[in-house]
Amino acid sequence: MNANWNWKTIAGWVLHGLIAGMMIMAGSAQVLGFFPPDQVAKMGLSLPIQVIGAGELASAVLLLTPRTSSLGLLLTSGFWGGAICLHMSKGEPFVLQSVLLLLTWVGGYLRVPGAFGSFTVHGPSTLEREYGREAAVA
Repeated sequence: MNANWNWKTIAGWVLHGLIAGMMIMAGSAQVLGFFPPDQVAKMGLSLPIQVIGAGELASAVLLLTPRTSSLGLLLTSGFWGGAICLHMSKGEPFVLQSVLLLLTWVGGYLRVPGAFGSFTVHGPSTLEREYGREAAVA
């Protein structure tokens, strides 16, 4: 085991493992045709459910692969956002999807904190360096 692993990294892996496992199971059922056609019609999806399942599988695999976890985090977030929008448009509860989206981001923060590097302050902006603080505030 890597000596740099700490409880945050392990917790991130556990969260992502649970979320990706659930997505792999659901995506496999959709790709293999185990999803009931009457449920697809009830949701009003015009796209074949196999395409959504393939996207779900790809997102889960990218989320679990260390080299592509940032892309997987982005795609998985888009998937959960789409699920939230679908449930909102039908007037159905979307709390579960929202919690899964939150857990996806918490797992990403714990597992790959470098993915959030663009959200940190690195120093004075270019405008502040060239014209002083007053110009940047105005």
